[in-house]
Amino acid sequence: MTWVASKGWQGLLAGALLWLPGSLPAADADWLSARDAYRQGNVAAFTQAADALQGSVLQPYVPYWQLLFRIETASDAEVRRYLAQQATPLLAQRVRVEWLRRLAKRQDWKTFQQHFAELDQAPEIELQCLFLQSQLALGQRMDAARYKDAVWLTGKDQLSVCDPVITAWQNQGVISEEDRWLRLRLALEAGSQPLVRFLLRSPEGELPSIEDLRLVAEAPTEFITRADLGRRDQRELAAWAYGRWARRDLPAAVAMLESDGGRLGKEAAVAWRQIALAAARELDPRSERFFALSEKAWWPVAHHENRFRLLVRYGRWPELLALQERVPAAVRERRDWQYWHAVASLQLPGAARHRQARETLWQLIRQDDYYGLLAREQLGLSLPAAQTLTVDPVARDRVRASPGVQRALALFALNQRVDANNEWQHALRGVDEAFRLAAAEVAEQAGWLDRAILAAELMTNPGDLDRRFPMPHRDLADASTRDAGLELAWVYGLIRQESRFMPAARSHAGAGGLMQLMPGTAQWVADRLGEPWQAERVNDIATNMRYGSYYLRHVLDELGHPVLATAGYNAGPRRALAWQADVPMPATQYVESIPFGETRDYVKKVMTNAVHYSRRLGTGETRLLSRLGSIPARQPAVIEGP
Repeated sequence: MTWVASKGWQGLLAGALLWLPGSLPAADADWLSARDAYRQGNVAAFTQAADALQGSVLQPYVPYWQLLFRIETASDAEVRRYLAQQATPLLAQRVRVEWLRRLAKRQDWKTFQQHFAELDQAPEIELQCLFLQSQLALGQRMDAARYKDAVWLTGKDQLSVCDPVITAWQNQGVISEEDRWLRLRLALEAGSQPLVRFLLRSPEGELPSIEDLRLVAEAPTEFITRADLGRRDQRELAAWAYGRWARRDLPAAVAMLESDGGRLGKEAAVAWRQIALAAARELDPRSERFFALSEKAWWPVAHHENRFRLLVRYGRWPELLALQERVPAAVRERRDWQYWHAVASLQLPGAARHRQARETLWQLIRQDDYYGLLAREQLGLSLPAAQTLTVDPVARDRVRASPGVQRALALFALNQRVDANNEWQHALRGVDEAFRLAAAEVAEQAGWLDRAILAAELMTNPGDLDRRFPMPHRDLADASTRDAGLELAWVYGLIRQESRFMPAARSHAGAGGLMQLMPGTAQWVADRLGEPWQAERVNDIATNMRYGSYYLRHVLDELGHPVLATAGYNAGPRRALAWQADVPMPATQYVESIPFGETRDYVKKVMTNAVHYSRRLGTGETRLLSRLGSIPARQPAVIEGP
């Protein structure tokens, strides 16, 4: 494919048009007019735009919007007729969700349950609560075993549609007094003060003192000193206050709890948990002692994960194996837990243990992700030769003829990314391997690289590196990495994770372009280069790659190690430096103990991508453990720049 670097996003949209049947009909642009008229409730304008959409691949949206116009008064027969005769899979799903809301509003619970049973995906919490309301209204036993944790055990305020369910469960004893305290702990951790006050209200409805909550947050030692520890609510708040105190002065909080913890009763274990979490935030090796003292307190999965990461960081292999036996099966079966369980097992004596560890590693190498590559190297296996799979012409024709793919490409050409992505996702559901491969090719040729990568990643055969790890804008990438003195495979691996090569990608935080530059970072680089900066230049491919490479080089120079630089590019170099230990550490253990989940996942994927790009390029390190290496001991440093 010819890449038009100078035109950026517009060049990619033009590419999308080439892969629709013929070219994009002019009428498809009327989709935007019809959608806007629907949103505004302008029936006349909608009718005009809808008529213009006749013959367009996007015409199925017309009956969808027409039904939504009259959904308040529609009958179930009308909705079922639409679902049977006119709906596409994506629009059928949307209509059914909207219809379920209307049925609940009408309190037509029998019909609601019929449609709920026909949902083709897991329902969101709103529909879960409405389903439970239907069981309550129809005198059925509510399915608390299935839905209670999702509805109740959350630290955030729940949707109002869940209130009748929660009230009924409280009256039935499904939600116990102990459940109330468990949710209070989650609310305190989430910083949800309205929910905290609600959960702390007295049986008579009296709300807790605002002053108490202020002291817990701002002056925890004062609250602990004055709390009435004969009351459960005060003990729970005091336990939380110990965690707040530990963030400021860990030794003092530990000493106080050791001397005075008896007054907290069973809630002393909760206080130790909060101290353990505070220590874990700072990557303090003493956190394991505090976790051990909190064994009798309730264990949310997030707490297990915090403990797990610190055990990995400090190589506490016996404790890690013991923890593995206590966590829920769903956690134990995750790839990160499986890999480190195998590593821990290999560090300890026992032929049976070693045999089981190797069996686990053999299971992990079925995928070539971060843990698959690490497992392969633990077993002493090299990577298989890269493949380039040939697209079946018949499968290519099937993809181009697919109405869902056609709609996705048309919406992509209209720059309607959310709808386009949803259509693409539905078009690839349940398709065969040949269809996925051909879909990856079609998306790539349309310039829609994030969907091309997605289609290739869905394949059970992971060997086709060309489509999973594309290398667009090669001349620009060569120039920017050469000028910055960076490895091309590493930079391509970072771009793939940052934006999937979509020039108009923008994060919730405001980062933009291929290398997801924050406005302040781009301005800083421009100043360093003596160039004027305009915000709209962030989506210019050449500028974004040049500035991003310059900044990555700067972070590498500041931190001195590619793993640290990768973490620093995502979370900021000062954080990456703070996460270093005072002694050298295997990079795998540093990465696993990064406190930020997004950054931890980011580093794993970027470094794994770099291995696969090295395979494609035929240069650089293709062994992940060697690429990761060892993180040196932290040295005093002053970081310059953002």
